[in-house]
Amino acid sequence: MQTQQTKEQKMRPYTGGEIALTMNDVSIIVTELANEGFLVNKVVIGNAQRPTIFLFSNDKCRDLISSGKASYQHFNNVTSIKQGVFEYSGCRVVWSESLI
Repeated sequence: MQTQQTKEQKMRPYTGGEIALTMNDVSIIVTELANEGFLVNKVVIGNAQRPTIFLFSNDKCRDLISSGKASYQHFNNVTSIKQGVFEYSGCRVVWSESLI
C-alpha cells in the first residue's frame, strides 16, 4: 500500500512555479550547449526533474562518443536508429542517427 502512495505522490502535477523554474534553468543550459557548438533541436519538459534536450547530430556529438563522455542506445523497432545520450547539468541530452 505504501508503494502505491509513493507512486501517486510522484505522479502529482507540477506547479506553475516549478515549471517556470525548470524552463528558466533549461534556457540557460540550451545557451551553454549552443556556445559549446551543439545544435539544439527541441526541449521536452515532460519530467520537470529531468528535462530532455534533443540535438541535431554533428561532429561535436560524435566527439563525445569518441571520448567516452556519451554513449549510444540502439533501437530496432521500425527502422535501424541509434541514439546518442549524455547527461548535462541534470538534463538528459540526446540525438538520433540512422544506421542505414
